[in-house]
Amino acid sequence: MALQRNHHFLKSEQLTFRHEGENKPVFQNVDFSLYPGEAVLLLGPSGCGKSTLAYCLNKLYPEAVDGKLDGAILYKGKMLEEFRPGEINQHIGIVFQDPESQFCMTTVEDELAFGLENMKTPPEEIGNKIDKALELVHLLPYKHAQIHTLSGGQKQKLALACVLSLKPEVLILDEPTANLDPASSYELTSIIRELKKDQSFSLVIIEHKLDDWIDLTDRCLVLNREGEILFNGSTADCFNKYAGELQAEGIWLPSSVKAGLLAKKAGIYKGKNLPLTEGELIAGLVNPNAALQILDNRKIPPPGLKEQIILSVKNLSFNKDGKELLKNISFSVKKGEFVAIAGSNGSGKTTLSRLLAGLYTPSNGDILYHDRHLSLWKEQDLRQRLGYVFQNPEHQFIADTVYDEIAFSLKIRRMPDADIKKMVQTSLQQVHLLQHADMHPFSLSQGQKRRLSVASMLVNEQELLLLDEPTFGQDANTARELMALMEEKIRRGGSVVMITHDMEILHSCADKVIVLSDGEKIYEGLPDDLWKKHEIMKIASLKVPYIEKLRNDIRRYGREGKVCSYMNLTQA
Repeated sequence: MALQRNHHFLKSEQLTFRHEGENKPVFQNVDFSLYPGEAVLLLGPSGCGKSTLAYCLNKLYPEAVDGKLDGAILYKGKMLEEFRPGEINQHIGIVFQDPESQFCMTTVEDELAFGLENMKTPPEEIGNKIDKALELVHLLPYKHAQIHTLSGGQKQKLALACVLSLKPEVLILDEPTANLDPASSYELTSIIRELKKDQSFSLVIIEHKLDDWIDLTDRCLVLNREGEILFNGSTADCFNKYAGELQAEGIWLPSSVKAGLLAKKAGIYKGKNLPLTEGELIAGLVNPNAALQILDNRKIPPPGLKEQIILSVKNLSFNKDGKELLKNISFSVKKGEFVAIAGSNGSGKTTLSRLLAGLYTPSNGDILYHDRHLSLWKEQDLRQRLGYVFQNPEHQFIADTVYDEIAFSLKIRRMPDADIKKMVQTSLQQVHLLQHADMHPFSLSQGQKRRLSVASMLVNEQELLLLDEPTFGQDANTARELMALMEEKIRRGGSVVMITHDMEILHSCADKVIVLSDGEKIYEGLPDDLWKKHEIMKIASLKVPYIEKLRNDIRRYGREGKVCSYMNLTQA
């Protein structure tokens, strides 16, 4: 992409932000320029200030929070504070990590009209602008729909349409795919790619999972865990020259870069540079068959997996507002088993998890925990044995500090103060929140909130843990450590039921996968068998994990990108 570097759209100078009452800044000394038509990946570990920086770039912060911003932000040479309230949002649009947090109205059409009316758009132009914005994101058939009826992917596209309707010159996307199923995630990146070709806006993308964004971006701006600039340069240089530093900071690498690093360490990758794409990886592999063995981290089931069933679901159905959300679902969870629940946005995964946790009452069917109906358990007894981590961590916070959030359940159990202190500190260390012990849970980043919600359950050492998307918004290190905590729980005889869109977790951790579609169970079995069920994968909006895609493509194309037989490849 030819970029105009003779002037910048957006520029920050020695930018530092700290919340009121906090000595440590969220980010500090950030010098950054964005040029016309440029697409930039803003990367960094969880909690390093990426979202906060984004909110500062369009004047949401510090106006919306108690905090202090030092340094300067200029848009086309004009200081941001010189713009009237709301004026800068016509030029710099942002799509939040949680799209629902930016909706004000109840229908799709009214939501778009709200923004256009606030920008004093002539009434006779509003209808046409709404239609054009919805058409851009493939949502025109849902113009008159109630927002609450949309899937997660559709809500994300609506949030994007609302911003696009104002024709911004800079578009900021804050983890736009974090809550999306794999197919919806790919569709959203495809829409952005199409829009980028047809329109001239500049783009800032905050993301952890990078595979679908690499070919769209020109440059990477990387923050370290202290909120300082670690790297600012081309995408190729970022991952070729700084891959080791990025890994040390906990920043996700593109799958092909990570695979290239492992293959290079094993001496079976001959490429001069690390591969940014799967094609470059395959072309540089000396021995593809050996590479597949090295790169495959699938879980090997332990010998003699216990057969004791602790949770049994029989013919479960659930109706709400006259709609059948779950239909005749049956399955079981064994002691020491890791069960993953997958499916498209809106398929009923969260509803199922809340039924399993005893938060909803089934319309039909039974849920038995240790052969006893869930409804017959005393609440206190059930919570001591079964923990639930919400999809939105804020829904379960009840204390004013991070420390007290972890300590709350221990105090209810009347444990000695010294034991509580020791257990809380250990738990906070495990999830890298010890230095935030005195902060209010709501002041944490989204990734930190998620880790706190997991820690508040793990500290109780319940036998069964139900988790709804616990790794979304996590950097590579914290995601890996969270999963290590789950594996340790399994090793100690506990059981885990996890909702996830992450196919790598299914591949590497799950003993069993349950797939939902439109409230029905359409698959129950091993991950390896699921990848071969192409129709189910398509219906459930799933994608095969990277290692399976690599395996299939090696078989089809070979090392040189030419069609060859699998036999020739394995003999290479």
